Amino acid sequence: MAGYADVEFWTAADGARLALRRAPAEGTPRAALVLVHGFGDHSGRYAHVARWLAERGSAVYALDQRGHGRSPGPRGHVARFAQYLSDVVALRKLVAAEAPGPQLLLGHSFGGLVVLRFLETAPGALAGAIITSPFVAVAMPVPGWKVALVRALADLLPAAPLRMGVNLAHLSTDPAVARDAERDPLHHDVMSPRAYFESLEAQRALAVESGRIAVPIFFGLAGDDRIVSMTAARAFAESLLADVTLKVYQGFFHEVLNERERERVFRDVESWLARVLPAA
Repeated sequence: MAGYADVEFWTAADGARLALRRAPAEGTPRAALVLVHGFGDHSGRYAHVARWLAERGSAVYALDQRGHGRSPGPRGHVARFAQYLSDVVALRKLVAAEAPGPQLLLGHSFGGLVVLRFLETAPGALAGAIITSPFVAVAMPVPGWKVALVRALADLLPAAPLRMGVNLAHLSTDPAVARDAERDPLHHDVMSPRAYFESLEAQRALAVESGRIAVPIFFGLAGDDRIVSMTAARAFAESLLADVTLKVYQGFFHEVLNERERERVFRDVESWLARVLPAA
């Protein structure tokens, strides 16, 4: 993938070998950024984002989350949501050893949920976070009977691959994005009952513990998101006491960083970085 060096593997706290892609900063690094992708996704689809950040002085470390991309494990499965958070902690330690200086996080969709929960539980010394289309709630409510069924399966068949049924045409208004995702062997559409249950619990905790978030955050939301609830994400962002920059991109679908007019998002992020990094 242009923008990244070769895929490598690093060891998480519990011994899992997870895939990692890097984009070294051009010139002297001004910051280091950990990129956390969405569910069913992988970091390789954000090579253009990593390249853009690297060109502006940020060393990028992009993780393939457990059960995703080139990382091992059943697709779309995790035993505990806390494992995602532990992986971010471990990766941040690696980043700090290699690239001392301000650290940032970037989380998209489900990765946005992971990053937001991380900010509530173990933020450490972070310069800030970039959140796009966070999985605070789904766009269309899930019927109660389905939620009850998945709860039961979380104990009976925790790793069973259940289809999420995401319409790839809703990723971006650019049809090429859906075509590329459909052909991508590393992109999947399954989520285990345990991972779903753990995600629901994380969403509940997110709402309860939002007062713990203290770092500057840039929120980039899709005005026509049909996968996650833009309304819920906006309400969450506006409820925070932290330094929040909120941008809603009208007409954009879910993946604002893969939209036709993504340069608008990049310009807004660049302005935000110019403001938060000197203070860091």
